[in-house]
Amino acid sequence: MLQRIKKKNLYEEIAVQIIKHITDGHYRPGQKLPGERDLAVQLGVNRASLREALRVLEFMRVVEKKVGEGVFVRDPARECSLEAIIFRFLAEDGLDRESMQGACEAIIIVESNMARLAARRAAGPDLDRLHNLLQKMSPLPGDAETFTDLDHQFHQLVGQMGRSPVLFAVASTMWIIMKRYAGILHRSPERRQKCADGHRLITAAIAAGDEDRAYREMERHLKGAVDVLLGGAAAAK
Repeated sequence: MLQRIKKKNLYEEIAVQIIKHITDGHYRPGQKLPGERDLAVQLGVNRASLREALRVLEFMRVVEKKVGEGVFVRDPARECSLEAIIFRFLAEDGLDRESMQGACEAIIIVESNMARLAARRAAGPDLDRLHNLLQKMSPLPGDAETFTDLDHQFHQLVGQMGRSPVLFAVASTMWIIMKRYAGILHRSPERRQKCADGHRLITAAIAAGDEDRAYREMERHLKGAVDVLLGGAAAAK
């Protein structure tokens, strides 16, 4: 059966517009936003929806309301909270928390099974490639973008080692969207380290040919990342 199309709330669109202006540098740290009336006119929205958007942005630590003075961009504005970044990306991708959760559940199932197959089917050259990739992650790259590329390569390699073209095609398609969210998580050095540790545990299980352990380690690895991601999405909503 066809499902009813969800209508995006107006306040979400307003919040995304303001976040984009901040990250693009149009509103600077410490700068006061235009007054409520002027801002509503500029955006072409009603003031009630604008107030709701500003309440959301205040909760996400993007702006700060000072009684009797107005609404100010928090400092530093370019270091928006995890919740704010996820909120913006979900809106840009036309997703909500429910759809994101469904996508995450699917990728956990697919990649955990690919890890199981990799433990069953991996050959010597495959394991050499996997260990060489792990070496590139130690010491940890200092920037999120480089690490995210290595993370993507790791998951692709595990998928190739499983020798299941169908599962690999599904996972590769999902990664087109998920890579940008992985990049959000990797902004934190602590999360980069946790991710690298997970890769080592997965590799050890695959190298040992332990199918069940490879499945469990991949599942644990991805669920940890998803918990952080969806926690941020929930806070943003």
